[in-house]
Amino acid sequence: MRYTILIADDEKISLHLLEKYLLTDDKNYAIHKAFDGKQALDIAKKHAPDLILLDWNMPLLNGEEVLKELRHDSLTKNIPVIIVSAAIDEDELQRAFDAGALDFIRKPIKKIELKGRINTALRLGKALKENEFQRDRIDSHIEELNKLSLIIKETDNSVILINTNGEIEWANEGFKRMYGISLEDFINRYGTNMLNSSFNKETIKRKITNVLDTGKSTSYISHVENFNTIKDKWIQTTLTPIYEGTEIDKIVAIESDITKAKKSELDLMKKNDEMHQLTEELQKTNEELEGQKNLIQEERQKTDELLESILPHHIAAQLKSIGFARPRNYKLATIMFTDFKGFTKSCEHLSPDEIVNALHGYFMVFDDIVVEHFIEKIKTIGDAYMCVGGIPLRNRSNPFDVVIAGLKIQHFMNHLEEIDPEGKLPRWKIRMGIHTGPIVAGVVGKIKFAYDVWGDSVNIASRMETACEVGRVNISDATYEYIKDHFDCEYRGEIDMKNRGEMAMYFVNRIKPEYSEDESGTLPNETFKKFLHSL
Repeated sequence: MRYTILIADDEKISLHLLEKYLLTDDKNYAIHKAFDGKQALDIAKKHAPDLILLDWNMPLLNGEEVLKELRHDSLTKNIPVIIVSAAIDEDELQRAFDAGALDFIRKPIKKIELKGRINTALRLGKALKENEFQRDRIDSHIEELNKLSLIIKETDNSVILINTNGEIEWANEGFKRMYGISLEDFINRYGTNMLNSSFNKETIKRKITNVLDTGKSTSYISHVENFNTIKDKWIQTTLTPIYEGTEIDKIVAIESDITKAKKSELDLMKKNDEMHQLTEELQKTNEELEGQKNLIQEERQKTDELLESILPHHIAAQLKSIGFARPRNYKLATIMFTDFKGFTKSCEHLSPDEIVNALHGYFMVFDDIVVEHFIEKIKTIGDAYMCVGGIPLRNRSNPFDVVIAGLKIQHFMNHLEEIDPEGKLPRWKIRMGIHTGPIVAGVVGKIKFAYDVWGDSVNIASRMETACEVGRVNISDATYEYIKDHFDCEYRGEIDMKNRGEMAMYFVNRIKPEYSEDESGTLPNETFKKFLHSL
């Protein structure tokens, strides 16, 4: 049999999970979805599903309002409803059951529990539909009770006619089959008035009074055991008012034996408890596995962070995804080399720790400056520092960025007495060379990955550093052509370079005053910044 199930939940993730669990079940369900209470009510009235999974807190109409509307509509009043919610207190849960909810499942949803409760609800719903069908037949023909008396007499359901005072006026043969005692014997034992009878007194009195007060049908389930010949039986009773004009004249009590369905439900509940216990054990195992997964994830994250601290982001991403990084050509990049003068000789008087700490102190300042100007640090070799502008993200401002960074580094070195009056850093001087041209950038090898650059432009930049004077910024003719309009440059002439011949070089003294924010000419003003942003 193919069942139709309506899922009503305004949380798309929860709705998707419920649908996924149902679709992976071995049963063939037809599924309708609603994202708010009003939509759920409209779909229920249109399609009359076999079961509704209803979220308690929804927009437009909440779960309680939807339940009340369902129970007031003859087309939907007997549809089983399971409340599915993560945030519902005991008072709300009691209101849910009072409003007609059959069952409750707490989020996060466990598939095994969901399957068991759905199967229980569908079986009970099927039994209720069969009983409802029989009640509807009697309700629709109550005015022809005499004509149908033979049919009523033979039915297995118990049919009792009660007046508004609570007196039993008539019962069919099904009454005796239901209780194992004739109506006459029942009256002799418990009396004729059901409002005062000692048989299930509180429930029957409350239900009859409710029908008389509201004028509406009501149903209830009672458990009968050790009564006459009955050892254990579950009976569903429906009380329906019969009107004479506008006044209630009689009440018809139709009782059905739902013992099989109820025992199936109880068996399922027992299995559900067992499944719940198994689920808790599995949950503990899953939590342990999740803990191990989190530890692995944390270690992986640390590895990723370390990799990305060493390599540019896109290089690290390629290495993680495909195991190698493709080299890239850059038509415009600016390379800077720096080197400390007399480093080797000065180290003769320093311990290894002092040398490393001194280099670390200087290079930390250099790192801060190059990062500020979008320049990629490539490496340090001994006391040499190398960085490149215009990679890995291409830009046309890199000649300006690198020259400005070079001026800031030399300004720091030349004013070290003011910046470090306590003498924590040795008083070293540096040479600096800058050149602009094409390069290739990438990663080579398979262990100890390092991002590096190659090309003749790298060699030229190195030669610029070798030919520089300490405390100055030495640039090539190629870099000069890019930056000459914004910087005060000093032509050095054609200088002979080893294995290169004569090359034109320039010292950069400062940013031109009209483009500088400070007297030393190391900080660009707003006009210069706007120009750089426009490149």
